[in-house]
Amino acid sequence: MPSLPSLLSLAHLIGLALGVGCATAKLTLLLRCRADYAFLPTFIAASKPITRLIILGLGLLTLSGAGWLLLGYQFTPLLIVKLSFVGVLWVLGPIIDNVIEPKFRMLAPKPGEPASPAFIRMQRRYLLIEVVATGLLYLIIVIWMLL
Repeated sequence: MPSLPSLLSLAHLIGLALGVGCATAKLTLLLRCRADYAFLPTFIAASKPITRLIILGLGLLTLSGAGWLLLGYQFTPLLIVKLSFVGVLWVLGPIIDNVIEPKFRMLAPKPGEPASPAFIRMQRRYLLIEVVATGLLYLIIVIWMLL
């Protein structure tokens, strides 16, 4: 029978793979849209399922991390920084999903139409926030390796 710490480690690694992998995929697709507006319908169709997987990954990471804390994992200044970054991710996620992405979708040009200046501004904002969120995930991995 597997021990609780090994199950928590497995859940943490699965959450890491889902969260970071899907966030990287979504950012890559968004960058592709910047280079080729004809790719926008593909990104729009793929973003919701990818976002669900990111949330699942972050949920697994958070729950397994809470499990580690309940088992007595020591709070250190570096762990507090890591947990703060996780908190920032949980705040950025709903902003991306409920504020920025809907505006991006609404302003997206139809196939064959030129991009409006409002869409280009929103695309830059969306890209910046996605880069920050994905970068935070990678920074959390670096901190995790240092703990």
